[in-house]
Amino acid sequence: MSYRARQRWIQQVRGGDRSIAEKFGIDPLVARVLINRGITDDEEIRRFLYGTLDDLDDASGLDQAMQAVSMIHSYVSAGRHIRIIGDYDADGIFSVYILYHTLELDGARLSFDVPDRITDGFGMSRRLVEEACSDGVELIITCDNGIAQTEEIALAKSLGMAVIITDHHEPNYKIDEDGRKVFMLPEADFIVDPKKPGCGYPNKDLCGAAVAWKLMYLYEGIYMSGGRAEASMHEGSGSARLPAVTECPVAMENLPFAAAATVTDIMKLRGENRIIVKYGLKLLGKTANTGMRALIRCCGLENRELRTSDIGFVIGPCINASGRLDTARRVIELLLTTDPQRASQEAMRLSELNSQRKAMTEAGREAAFDLIENTGLIDDKVLIVYLKGIHESVAGIIASKVKETYMRPAIVFTDTENPDHLKGSGRSIDAFNMHEELSKISDVFVKFGGHAMAAGATIERARLDELRLRINQGCTLTENDLTQEILIDAAPPFSYLSMDLISALSSIEPFGPGMRNVMLGCSKVRILSMEVLGANRNCVRMLLDDGTGRMNGVYFGDAGQFISYLKEKYPEKDAAKLMLGGENDIRLTLAYRPEVHEFRFERSIQLKIAHFQ
Repeated sequence: MSYRARQRWIQQVRGGDRSIAEKFGIDPLVARVLINRGITDDEEIRRFLYGTLDDLDDASGLDQAMQAVSMIHSYVSAGRHIRIIGDYDADGIFSVYILYHTLELDGARLSFDVPDRITDGFGMSRRLVEEACSDGVELIITCDNGIAQTEEIALAKSLGMAVIITDHHEPNYKIDEDGRKVFMLPEADFIVDPKKPGCGYPNKDLCGAAVAWKLMYLYEGIYMSGGRAEASMHEGSGSARLPAVTECPVAMENLPFAAAATVTDIMKLRGENRIIVKYGLKLLGKTANTGMRALIRCCGLENRELRTSDIGFVIGPCINASGRLDTARRVIELLLTTDPQRASQEAMRLSELNSQRKAMTEAGREAAFDLIENTGLIDDKVLIVYLKGIHESVAGIIASKVKETYMRPAIVFTDTENPDHLKGSGRSIDAFNMHEELSKISDVFVKFGGHAMAAGATIERARLDELRLRINQGCTLTENDLTQEILIDAAPPFSYLSMDLISALSSIEPFGPGMRNVMLGCSKVRILSMEVLGANRNCVRMLLDDGTGRMNGVYFGDAGQFISYLKEKYPEKDAAKLMLGGENDIRLTLAYRPEVHEFRFERSIQLKIAHFQ
C-alpha cells in the first residue's frame, strides 16, 4: 500500500488551564487536556473527574421504560414464556445476558435466541418470529435491535405475541414531499430506545446493552428490591424513587457487561457512558461470572484492572468472532454456564475463532486496498467496495480499516447465499452521517439500518454501480472533511515528562470516542538511532533527542512506509547513516503518547509514536 492520507496538524493552545489545575488539584497538562475536549464547566469537570454511579442519568427518563418493566413483571409473575432476541455482535450478546441473568434470578420462564449472520442478517428475522410462535412464546423482548424491524414485529403481533423493543439504533424514516422526516416505527407494545422520536432521555449515546442494563436496574429496583422502591405508575407515563445502583446487587453484577458493550460498540465516552465504563471495567476483572473469568484468563488478562484497549482489541474481538464465524449463542451460553471446565473449553474455542477471523480480515484488507488504489475508486469521496469471495462476517472490520486508512466513509459488500443480492457493512467519519445519507437513497436498498457512524445494508447485485454513483453524487464532503486532523494537546519538552505525569494522565481514562486519548507533540526532533523490529517488521524503535533530554520512541505501523518517507524527504545517505546509528541530518515532528515501558523489572518512559512528518 502506498497511500498516505492527507494530514492537518493542529496544536491546540488555550488559556485557563492554570486556574482549573489549581481549583481541582490536577496537573496543568491534565487541565489542558480537559479544556481541549470542551470540558470547562465546573460541574462537568467535577462529574468527569470525580463522578460516581450516583451521577448516572435517571433510568426512568427512558420513554416507556416504566411501562415496559411493568409488562415484563406481569409476564414473569404469571409464568408466561418470555423470549429475549438479541443480535450477533458483542453489544447484542451482552444485552441478552443482562436481560436473561436478571429475569432468571426473578424466576422468569425464559429462553433466548439470536440471528444467524448469514441466513438471518441483522436483528429479528421472520424465521426467529415464527420459531418463537411455534415454541409458545408469549412475550418477545428485543435487545440491540428491533427499531428497524417493522415487518417482523408486525408479524409477531399478528401471531398473538406481545413485543417490547429495547434498542439504541436510529429508526428508519422517509423524506416526504415537504422534505420532512417521516419515521417508520414498529407497532410494538413498548419501545425503549433513547433515539426514538420524542424520547427526552439526555444520553442519546447509550449502547444496546446499556439500555438493557438501565431497564433491568428499574426492574430490580421496583420488583426485586424487597419493597425499597416506591413506584408511582400512570397510564402513558411512570416515575419511581429507586434505590441507588450500588444497592441493587444484580445491577452491579451486570454493570461490567454494559461497560464492555459500550466499549465494543464504540460509543462516546462522555457523561454517563464514561461513568459506566470507568466503574464497570474496575469490576470486570473481578467478576464472579465463570465464563467471563475463563475468557479473561484465556486472553492473558487475569489479575489486573482492565482498560478500554483490553476490551476493544482483545476480549471484544474474541466475542465478536463467534457471531462472525459460528454462532453468537456460543458466547451467551459461555456467560450463563457455571461449569469451570466447560467455560475454559469454550473460551479457548473463541480464541481459536478469533485467530481465524484475523487471517480472513488481513486477506480482505489487502484485497480492498489493492482494489481502491488500482481502480477509479481512489477518486471517490465515499468508497463502495465489492470483494468477491470474502466472508461477509469480516466486511465491517475491513470497512473500518478502509475508513481509517483513506479517511473516507466506506461500505464493503460481499456475496450472500442469494446470488442476486450483496450484503454490505459500512463505517463512517464524523462529517458523514451514514444512516441519514443512506436514508436519502433508501429506494436502492433491499433493506438497511444503523446509525451515524455505522450501517448494514443489503442491495441487489445489479444496483451496486447505481449506489456508488448516487451516494457520491449526493455527497457534500469537502477536502477538509477528508483530511485527517492531528490534534496536539501540548508540546512539552522531554524534560517535563515523568512517571508522575503519566500517572496523572492515566487517571482521566477511559479514552475512546468523544474522549480521544492524549496526544503530545515534539517538533524537529533528532533521531539518534533507529531499528526495525518484529516478525512482520511492523515496529520501528528510535532514540530521540529534543535538546532537553533523550527518550526512546516506538512506532507500530508500516515500517516500510516510514522508511520510504525518510528517503523521500532526506538524502538517502542520511537514512543509511541512521540505520547504522551514525550522525545524520534527519529531523522529524512527532505526535506521541508517553507510556511506561517495563522490561526485566525495570520501568522507563517510552514515547508511543502515532504520527510523523
